[in-house]
Amino acid sequence: MCDFCRADENYFHMAECVYDQLVKEYPVMWLRDSTRIGACYLCRELLSPEGMVLAMQSAFPAKGWRLRIWYNETIDEEIEPQRGDCIELSSRADALLSFMSFQEKV
Repeated sequence: MCDFCRADENYFHMAECVYDQLVKEYPVMWLRDSTRIGACYLCRELLSPEGMVLAMQSAFPAKGWRLRIWYNETIDEEIEPQRGDCIELSSRADALLSFMSFQEKV
């Protein structure tokens, strides 16, 4: 985590920060990014291998990421890699590479 994050307030400055918070419990995660399939909305979430949403990017105009708190605040789905919106993050290098594209698409 960086100096801008406040884990006790459920605020993470960047995707890398929330990834670092979760990786000990979930060494392999998936990133769901709606911009990968050309959606007109922005939805980015970190998922467990089972498809459970662990964290989500805060909605505009807010910035940063937050951990999922309530069960009903998002929908868990089975991961379908062939749909094109999910990327497996099996290592920190994979995660950082995937997160680099966020700056270009915001």
